[in-house]
Amino acid sequence: MKRTRRSVLRTVGVMGSTGITVTSAAHNAPDAFDTIRVPEVYPTIQDGINNADEGDLILVSPGTYEEEVEIWTPGITVRGTDRNAVVVDGAFERPYGMHVEANRVAIENMTVRHCTDTAFYWTAVRGFRGSYLTAYNNGNYGIYAYRSRDGRFEYSYASGHPDAGFYLGRNNPFHAVIADVIAERNAMGYSGTSAGGDLTIKNSVWRHNMAGIVPNTLDTIDPPQRSTRIVRNLVHDNDNVAAPSKPLTYPTFGTGILAWGGKNNQITDNTVRNHENFGIVAQYHVVPPSENVVRENRIQSSGTADLALGTPAGQGNRFKRNQFSTSLPPAIESNSTSGDHRVTAVFTKQERRANSGAFPGGNWRDQPAPNDQPTMPNPEAPPRPVSKSTSLGAEETRPTE
Repeated sequence: MKRTRRSVLRTVGVMGSTGITVTSAAHNAPDAFDTIRVPEVYPTIQDGINNADEGDLILVSPGTYEEEVEIWTPGITVRGTDRNAVVVDGAFERPYGMHVEANRVAIENMTVRHCTDTAFYWTAVRGFRGSYLTAYNNGNYGIYAYRSRDGRFEYSYASGHPDAGFYLGRNNPFHAVIADVIAERNAMGYSGTSAGGDLTIKNSVWRHNMAGIVPNTLDTIDPPQRSTRIVRNLVHDNDNVAAPSKPLTYPTFGTGILAWGGKNNQITDNTVRNHENFGIVAQYHVVPPSENVVRENRIQSSGTADLALGTPAGQGNRFKRNQFSTSLPPAIESNSTSGDHRVTAVFTKQERRANSGAFPGGNWRDQPAPNDQPTMPNPEAPPRPVSKSTSLGAEETRPTE
């Protein structure tokens, strides 16, 4: 049963299971909040959330929680005390781990695995944040925000998904940041369908997926994908035939960064290497790529071309001051107006293979489990605001292996 709030100043933090409260003096906390402890006071995460009010912190102790959690209360924070030991397990039968349909909800410092659809899922919200999350071996997506805005994914890890490890979909402007994350062994490390506008992907590692970073236009339901900034990422070896995949995602195989029917994207200062097909490429999909700027990147060891532009190509694609060895068209930095049919031939071949059903890919259910990931410092800290500009971490730095 939901609690009735006091009319006086609310207190902060429930200590253990005693119900004793203490006052918080943290400068970055809400004026007042309660800490709701799972399982010490409430046996499940869902029970804790059902008994929370806006501003509260649901603090989850180590354990495996076999539940599908739905969040309807705005402005709450759900946080594990140990990222690697607080596990929501879908048991290969529940669709979602954590499904958020309320504004300004943060989820922090926990793992979701073995859901048949998506691990962490915000839908149609204003204000979201996922920090210090691990998502692995789920049936579609890892960490996902759909038709949402003003949010951030950070210090998180996603592997073993047949669609995308990280996904932002169908909103512009999105007002979002993905920073300091790792994606590996997914079909796509990042997919952004018809998403952009004040959207930045930075300082992250994208490796051993079938494709690395893929802003894309998939249909005409929404306007074409546009206006994503991709900067200071390490993108390598995204041609993993053992990663899980499906017909919709396989055509992107073997690329580091792909603007797939996108426009006005800024791709700058990334290190991209070791891809079967392309390092950085703009390719027609539903609409021609146009007004994309690819500059000051370091690209090497691509099987077909380090830099590439397919046909038909729209106007205004510019490739400037990159370090690379091969390109299609060959003089891509001086004349990229028409693109090159040899680029399109690679994608056409892979689309045909996908449509035939005879394409490589592993099973998402049995991908390798990840190593332990860095856990959040001070999980007892007060909750922080939820927006694209609020981070739990230190100043971001260029990613290294």
